[in-house]
Amino acid sequence: MIAALTTDVLAACVSLYVDTFSAPPWNEPWKADDAAQRLGDFLATPRAHGVCLWDSEGELLGFALGHLERAGADDHFLLKEMCVRASEQRRGHGTLLLEALTAQLPDVRHWYLLTARDSSASAFYEKNGFRAAGRMGVFVRP
Repeated sequence: MIAALTTDVLAACVSLYVDTFSAPPWNEPWKADDAAQRLGDFLATPRAHGVCLWDSEGELLGFALGHLERAGADDHFLLKEMCVRASEQRRGHGTLLLEALTAQLPDVRHWYLLTARDSSASAFYEKNGFRAAGRMGVFVRP
């Protein structure tokens, strides 16, 4: 079942986020408090939109979260975070989450996200209609 991502389910999203991104291939050192801050901040962003996917027993299988940004006369959607439980990946759940967000945002033509190059995540997004930006690059400092 797909449902809106709200503050009521944020704790479940935090737990899934920590489990997912602390494990391979990401191996990031997430702690629950830090993940709660991150996801809570994203959810509190003006014009945030998020969806969750639950199984029939009430277990969270995945979520996607981002926000609209105005660009000229159009809204663009910046997908900030998305994850699917590791044991449930490659079963179409991520595609369902993207489809649910797309249904919420029918007038949005341009979507953006950041992810690791040449990864299973980038392959997933490419399969779902995303492409590497031709003119844009990511710059970091320091």
